Amino acid sequence: MIKRKIYMIQTKLLLIEYAAINGPECNRWKLSAVRCIKDLLTHIDFNAETVPLESGKKLKELLISLKGDLLTNEEIKIADELLTI
Repeated sequence: MIKRKIYMIQTKLLLIEYAAINGPECNRWKLSAVRCIKDLLTHIDFNAETVPLESGKKLKELLISLKGDLLTNEEIKIADELLTI
């Protein structure tokens, strides 16, 4: 079940990235945010760690911890979008 959600999140990130690139105007801020979150998620060992997919607050806390800095507004929006799968 968890692996399925992980694949869904990765797929959702790809769709958001595709939309940012191929939309009427290339949204560079959103594209940068998606790529940052994709990069952060590569640092997680999904077999050893539990990713909080039920709580937006906990997901954002995890991303902040991985990033070592606060999330940008666009990154926060992307994190919120990921939970609406």
